[in-house]
Amino acid sequence: MNTSIIAAAALAVLALAPIATATSVQAQVRQQTTPNYPDDPGPVSTFSCTEALGHLRRVYPEEIAAVDHPTKVWVTPICINEDSVFRSDGNAGSLRAAIAANPAIQQALAEQSFGPEDVVGVRMTGPDTGNIFVHPFQSTYHR
Repeated sequence: MNTSIIAAAALAVLALAPIATATSVQAQVRQQTTPNYPDDPGPVSTFSCTEALGHLRRVYPEEIAAVDHPTKVWVTPICINEDSVFRSDGNAGSLRAAIAANPAIQQALAEQSFGPEDVVGVRMTGPDTGNIFVHPFQSTYHR
């Protein structure tokens, strides 16, 4: 009796397999033959050039003051040619005075034609090294 139940179940699975395969093939053919309409926006990107600014840790003015050489600062421009950056993005709002008071950071920024008013984010990568994210708000950035 058990073998006839197993045999019946196997036959049922084999009988339904072509239906499932045919349905998926039909869906693929239908998907491939769907026309592209001229007003179709296509794939929509959710990328934002300010994405990196949302993942910055808090930085204290004392950490900014510890940077003592311009080669220990990486200046990273973000959202060049875009107006989607606000001064409130990132974590640099309360750090601009400390950045302006640090000659090493000032020199690193000036070498890239930026100033402290252009800094939107700071990521400390070590006790006296960091990455400064900038956007040309008021600078003379011409690259």
